[in-house]
Amino acid sequence: MSDIFQEVEEDVRRERYEKLWKDYGTYFIALAAVIILAVAGYQVWQRYDLAQRQKISDRYREASQLAESGNAAKAEADFAALVKDAPSGYATLAKFHLAGAYLAQGKRDQAVAILRELTASSEPIVSSTARLRLAWTLADATPKAEIVTLLQPLMTAGNPWKSSASEVIAYVDLKDGLRTQALNEYQQLAQDATAPAVLRQRAVGISEFLRANPNSAAFAVTNPPAGQGVKPQ
Repeated sequence: MSDIFQEVEEDVRRERYEKLWKDYGTYFIALAAVIILAVAGYQVWQRYDLAQRQKISDRYREASQLAESGNAAKAEADFAALVKDAPSGYATLAKFHLAGAYLAQGKRDQAVAILRELTASSEPIVSSTARLRLAWTLADATPKAEIVTLLQPLMTAGNPWKSSASEVIAYVDLKDGLRTQALNEYQQLAQDATAPAVLRQRAVGISEFLRANPNSAAFAVTNPPAGQGVKPQ
């Protein structure tokens, strides 16, 4: 008797499934098709996005190699193109390099304009790097007060850029003939445990030179210290 009831229950269940499929089968098929197409489309987009990122990376590397080889004009054109169509991370890096390409060709005003734009970035590492690069760019021909104002956001206690900003100010004092003040500033930097090792070494060398040559003319640091760039996002 139980077998009969089980068979009847199975028949009723089958009839319900058949009715459901008759009423909604088309929708199930359409939904499955949409899911399959969505997954396939996402995979295609992932491959396309990866290929585009690789192309941008290759273009950035080629432009950097041009800059390093001294072909500033071609590097300028390539970095300018990256600024326009690269993702935000590479575009920001390209702006820094574009400023460098401008400076290599004596286009100081264009370089200054780009660096000033970068100082307004909402990313602290970008704005801080731009302030420091801009300060070095302006250091030889700009009043100290303007340099100090530019670097003021980096001079707060605990700021990781403070020692680098202090080095620019020490250089400006030395350039302006304030040897005693500059010597004190370089000595402080040489003893600053929070400053990068290479900066401390540089400060030690300059301090020793100034002490050993009290009557020499001020000498110039023609290029900003290396290692102030940012990585791609």
